[in-house]
Amino acid sequence: MATKTRTKHLKEYEKQMNMCIRCAYCFEKCPVIKEVQWDSDGARGKIIMSYGILCGELEPSKYIADKLFRCTYCRDCMDRCPSKLDILEIFSNARAELVDAGFASDTHKYIIENIKKTGNIYGDTEVITPEQKGETPLFIGCQYLGRPNKTKKYIKILEKLGIEPNVVEEVCCGFPMEVLGFKDDYEKHKKQFKEKFPFNEAITLCPTCTVFLKEGHEIKAKHVLQVILEKLPKANLGMKVTYHDPCDFSRGLKIIDEPRQILKKLGVEIVEMKNSRENSRCCGGGGGILMTDQGLSNDIAKKRIHEALDTGVDILVTSCPTCESTLKKAAQEVSEKEGKTISVRSIEDIIWQGLKNAETT
Repeated sequence: MATKTRTKHLKEYEKQMNMCIRCAYCFEKCPVIKEVQWDSDGARGKIIMSYGILCGELEPSKYIADKLFRCTYCRDCMDRCPSKLDILEIFSNARAELVDAGFASDTHKYIIENIKKTGNIYGDTEVITPEQKGETPLFIGCQYLGRPNKTKKYIKILEKLGIEPNVVEEVCCGFPMEVLGFKDDYEKHKKQFKEKFPFNEAITLCPTCTVFLKEGHEIKAKHVLQVILEKLPKANLGMKVTYHDPCDFSRGLKIIDEPRQILKKLGVEIVEMKNSRENSRCCGGGGGILMTDQGLSNDIAKKRIHEALDTGVDILVTSCPTCESTLKKAAQEVSEKEGKTISVRSIEDIIWQGLKNAETT
């Protein structure tokens, strides 16, 4: 039992941390552990350090912050944990203790300030002009606001399928604030989010936003691929690809079959990687690690690229913008250094190609 509790964020997780049986099942597929091989970089080690902070046995420090922020939030440890601990909640609250103690990275602070000033992680003041249409609001999210061409493509796809979404002015869902430990900022931002997006349901583009709208805001969020699947006509693209399951899809939302059903409906053959579906390997781009340890993130991504190359196909498809950009960078490096090439494409590109094919057949 803790003898000296002096934290405001971790207090309610003391019982959970005591339930960790130190079995190390969480190490099995942890993308960070696979690269760095240190116990303190796995979930077990992070929980021990978090408990140390709670008890007052460990002082918050840059060393501990580096360890606790070295996580992709892939959710694999939570799926494997026999005690069913809410590991990511423990981590985000431990991160909050470190942020409060002054150990937030400059990169993370910059992103949070962008959200506070402009409503999105990029600090963009010019976003898609709100167009009032349809009955169901479309929540675009920062990753797609920062990639307007991808957003417009999804909107065109929906319109082509006879779906008129309600595109409204929005602000970040707040997930970066929550996951990076800026809890106090998130509580303030939450009010602004509700004012800008006062809806109980939404179509979403980003897997992570979909999870957080459900879990953080109790919004009935339906990912755009689930909507598209219901209306998509058959096509005959005659392609052979492998598909990368984003972590927030496969382990967060359990959206595993829908992207595959879409690809098959478009006449695309899927060759599965060794680690796929709910056992998919992380791309290395989540949890804030891409912003603070790009080398580690890229090493994780390159492992995934090699898995894709092992299938023998030359196209890797994914349905997350972060996964796409992270894997593209890794694929380019593998191509330059090893001469092995694979093209990384987004599922919306394949869908658009399929819709044009369907019109001509």
